[in-house]
Amino acid sequence: MPVQSGSQFPYPEFRKRHVQERPEPVVWQWETLAKEIEAGEHTEYGTVTLAAPGGDHEVIPGTSMTFQSVRPGESTTPHTHSWWHLYFVRSGSGVLVFDESAETVSLGDGDIVLIPAWHVHHFENRGADTDLLLLNMSNLPQMAGLHNKFSKENA
Repeated sequence: MPVQSGSQFPYPEFRKRHVQERPEPVVWQWETLAKEIEAGEHTEYGTVTLAAPGGDHEVIPGTSMTFQSVRPGESTTPHTHSWWHLYFVRSGSGVLVFDESAETVSLGDGDIVLIPAWHVHHFENRGADTDLLLLNMSNLPQMAGLHNKFSKENA
């Protein structure tokens, strides 16, 4: 592959290319979300993803928020990836397992947990009758935009 020559242009032109409109506030009503979560397809890593109007599956540039439901008696596959997660437990209870150290953390309503990039993890719902409902904020869109979205399951 030959090395190409770059281009240049005046700095004021650069600034003009990156002018952005001021975003407007956005609200998601729980009543509507709860219905969509209940009716949605419960995949292992998500059910419903929030998006700002006119956005590209993001709530703010580079950041996504997805509801993830772990059914009673089920667990997610151990995995690791190049993006971080900030999880909020909306309802239910379960266990977060950090597979490299075999450390477990019990989670319940209102708990918040940060999982930095490249930490092998999975969730377990050891209960019998209540979903573990998580709200997952992550920088997956940012990593994808940087062509740095990598993951490994069964890590």
